[in-house]
Amino acid sequence: MRTEAEAAGPPLEPGDFVQLPVPIIQQLYHWDCGLACSKMVLRYLGQLDDNEFESALQELRLTRSIWTIDLAYLMRHFGVRHRFCTQTLGVDKGYKNQSFYRKHFDTEETRVNQLFAQAKACKVLVEKCRNVQHQHQ
Repeated sequence: MRTEAEAAGPPLEPGDFVQLPVPIIQQLYHWDCGLACSKMVLRYLGQLDDNEFESALQELRLTRSIWTIDLAYLMRHFGVRHRFCTQTLGVDKGYKNQSFYRKHFDTEETRVNQLFAQAKACKVLVEKCRNVQHQHQ
């Protein structure tokens, strides 16, 4: 059995990492982790105005069912250069029976797949990448 130190790997040296002063913004609900993270990024970049953020959510029709592709569109809306890497270009049907997604999966599947299909035309950079890990709590 490996010790915690062995599992962590060799110690990091200065220059092995960059620590950014990203502000902490807490989630308001159990479902808005992606929105809280987006707010932290935007605040760090000096682009967060709460009214503008709320307007963007309305314009992009982001309510209680937020998928990662939605966050890519949100970042694009604010002009944040980024690349969204994912293992699945579209909805991963493996989420269908997870309690978090179950209630709205069928109606959301079409919407989310359309966002993936329109991404290039909307200048949202999406790439299929290997070894992308995502955990939803």
